[in-house]
Amino acid sequence: MSSINKIIILILISKSLFGQELISIKSDEHYSTHQSTDSIQLPFWDDFSVNPIDNTKWSFFENISLKDYSNNNAPSLNIVEFDGLNSNGNSYNHPNGYGEADVLISDIINMKNYENNQTVYMSFFWNFNINGEHPDYQDSIKLEFMNKQNEWELVWYKTGGAENFIGNDFIFEILRITAQFMHENFQFKFSNIGNSEGPFDSWVLDYIYIDSNRNENDSTFLDRTLSFTPKKIFKDYFSIPIKHFSLSDEITDSLEIKVKNLDKNIQPINYSYLVSSDELSIFQFIENEKPISPILNGFESRVIKNKKINISDYNSDLDSININLKFFITSGDSSLYNINYLNNDTSYYKVDFSNYYSYDDGSGEYAAGLNQKNSELILEYKTLKKDTLTHISILFPNTNNQYNGSINLVAYNNYKEEKILNQPEFISFDNKKFNIYKLNNPIIVEDTFYIGFKQNENNFLPVGLDKNNDSSDKIFFKVDGQWNKNQVIKGSLIIRPIFGKSDYIITEVNEKKLVSDIIIYPNPSSGIIFFSESIDKGLIIDLNGRIIDRFKKSNQLNLTPYPEGRYDIVFSKDSITYKKKIIIK
Repeated sequence: MSSINKIIILILISKSLFGQELISIKSDEHYSTHQSTDSIQLPFWDDFSVNPIDNTKWSFFENISLKDYSNNNAPSLNIVEFDGLNSNGNSYNHPNGYGEADVLISDIINMKNYENNQTVYMSFFWNFNINGEHPDYQDSIKLEFMNKQNEWELVWYKTGGAENFIGNDFIFEILRITAQFMHENFQFKFSNIGNSEGPFDSWVLDYIYIDSNRNENDSTFLDRTLSFTPKKIFKDYFSIPIKHFSLSDEITDSLEIKVKNLDKNIQPINYSYLVSSDELSIFQFIENEKPISPILNGFESRVIKNKKINISDYNSDLDSININLKFFITSGDSSLYNINYLNNDTSYYKVDFSNYYSYDDGSGEYAAGLNQKNSELILEYKTLKKDTLTHISILFPNTNNQYNGSINLVAYNNYKEEKILNQPEFISFDNKKFNIYKLNNPIIVEDTFYIGFKQNENNFLPVGLDKNNDSSDKIFFKVDGQWNKNQVIKGSLIIRPIFGKSDYIITEVNEKKLVSDIIIYPNPSSGIIFFSESIDKGLIIDLNGRIIDRFKKSNQLNLTPYPEGRYDIVFSKDSITYKKKIIIK
């Protein structure tokens, strides 16, 4: 993908990961590797089910992202994702916006003893990334081998384009390693060529295996696997407030997991599902060594639906708890030299519960948003019980965007009616840390309500998007004064309602805050204005939504350098945010 059009719809723009130092790679660059002192002996096997990546097998891997998608039919737990971003969520940004991006290089494998061996083959699984932007015709993924002259030699590649996408099944490849690569310093390298400015032109890779005594038809493995980590125990939500557990039976769902048989023969498999929590003193098997019936056929994948967890039994007065989900199979898999088929038989996941609802799991692989002033982006929620909305949290990832203005938090009982919240706020961009906004006037909500924000300038404003969970039917956006239900993206926006006790006098129609207002005077003014109290920090915004000045710790402002007209001043005092209009004459 060579460019992206920022039109006024929801658009995918960037991964939201850890945002650290940018590391760029050029195709002719020397790779700073972490080779071990001892070379690897065959067999070589890695299915990436161990996260973080097994650094005993790889010499260059720091930029690689391991992902666990529930919808891509992977051979086993976790896949390697190739696109235009490194593992820190930063784009490579080559000068022309295109080139080699993610790179994965094996450690040294001693192949000298196989120089006359015709049975050494390398196999792997690959596909387009259905959770990212598909590669175009000019984009590629490639495999190179290190030859005896210590030069990289291209041995396999695939190009993108709609005609080359055959669906949501990984493609199996097997290549014979020929004599020119049979030396003591053999290595292999996967890399992708494409747009280096974001999460574009994306591929996935899994289950790499090299050994002798193989042939071109060797596609069977004595391995039974879990395809992804099951995480979601509710029909829609990922997490709910602890105080709402007692009413949760109607929304709980059976945990789903996909089990695969990578062998050509049938294989009996038992599965177990364990729920535990230290805070709640729980250690409960929901299923224990239950046989999968009928027995899995050769190369068969099957979705297992487990019994529901009775979350309503876990009521607690604690402010936060963790519930651990462990799913595992027993199938006769074994651990061999350099191969541990047991790695992909067990999944673990910890679900955090506190005082909020969420559709997301807290990780934004991408972001989505709007790019029009006065547009609104909201998310529909349905609370299990009447409660007090005290905060709203939003993840605004740092995606090298140009938005530098403020927002207005908004809330509705019905988005086609009047707002019940319209509160100006500042934005802090971070790839992990949420913006947690305290409502000046807490709101009592019941049944269905909507929360989100209105943006105050035309630049694109990204919101974290979790691609592992899909609540796309809960997203609504307003552009040009018209409300629209999302039909553009798949995923869950990271916007959460937080509930709690309030220090304010609350009514269901009009909430009154027990603090005095801060007055700006004179207004209109010739340019010198005063605050009735010293404020902490603030912004001055013109009619076009541009921030023209910032200030801190002040009780007066000098606006005489600015033209006559109307301005907005957004400022905070004691964690409460205010928005005032002033006129300069």
